[in-house]
Amino acid sequence: MEIKNFNKKILPGIPVMRYGKPSAVCYIGSVIRLMEYIGDPVEQDELFALSGVGLCFPWKFASCCDEVSIIPEIPYRTFDAFGYKSEHIISDSINNKSVCFEKIRQSIDRGRPVIGFGITVKMPMSCLIVGYDDNGLYTRSFWPPKGMKRDCEEYFYSTDWYENCAGLLIVGDKTGKRLTGADAYTRIIEWAKKFRDYDRVVMADGQEIYINHQAFDRMDEWLLDDTQWQNPNQNGKEMFLKQCGLLLFNHYRYQLYEYLIKLDMEFPGVVNKPVFTAIERIGAAIPGANTSDLWLHEAVDPALKDFSVMSERAMREKVAEYVRLLKEYDNSVQWTL
Repeated sequence: MEIKNFNKKILPGIPVMRYGKPSAVCYIGSVIRLMEYIGDPVEQDELFALSGVGLCFPWKFASCCDEVSIIPEIPYRTFDAFGYKSEHIISDSINNKSVCFEKIRQSIDRGRPVIGFGITVKMPMSCLIVGYDDNGLYTRSFWPPKGMKRDCEEYFYSTDWYENCAGLLIVGDKTGKRLTGADAYTRIIEWAKKFRDYDRVVMADGQEIYINHQAFDRMDEWLLDDTQWQNPNQNGKEMFLKQCGLLLFNHYRYQLYEYLIKLDMEFPGVVNKPVFTAIERIGAAIPGANTSDLWLHEAVDPALKDFSVMSERAMREKVAEYVRLLKEYDNSVQWTL
């Protein structure tokens, strides 16, 4: 039963969010849960494709680069692809707790969850705000507040939400139709044009995050910086090269690929078919993705079965060459669309 009085309201029945449920990507998972709740569900691959996530690649070592919503155009343009008005409030505009809370309250009172950035942790990770009371906010989140277990089935509760808040995305009325057919493909082409020429550096959590071609270039520089690689097994280097780097890049493109296959089947002639081959080259170049690993020993050199050999510059030069090849493959996707 919905809980509501003057100072409290909680939207019931919103399922948990955790890695892979319903997505491996916080922002995508949050949007999926919101759309489910308002009765207008969206498939994961469709959301990747139309929101721009399927063509993005934010990256920087030791950063929150796995949070795709840090690219402002993505939350700004996601919901108009599905026919909804929305308001994207960035951290620079959040300077009044009462005003911020009132926007959340109004949306919850209308029966609409709010996508929050941060809220449960001091990083701009996407979550879903599902309720409020006088002292805090109730959420579904991949990232639990301090002191709460990640696998908790209950809603998370945060009293320090405002101190953690990096932005909000509030969904309004439906005023148009969901993009389909040629209109959907046109939107994807628009994203391709934006990301192949993206020359901005995005600020998130006080750090500069690089996007697409700049991300590959920065990864290349990082690999060839001898001072960073004296001990490859420290500070999460393998994770930022693989899970928070090239594996996510492959995941974004794979979801786009899945949607384009469906679009081509339903609307023959809309998709430029060579793009399938272009995306397939990326998947074939990233072995091990199905195990959430990147098998560098197959993709680059057999010696890389042991990540510690990355201390050798000659080995890192091979990996950097591999990164440059993936950059070329991705550039081909952006242009072939």
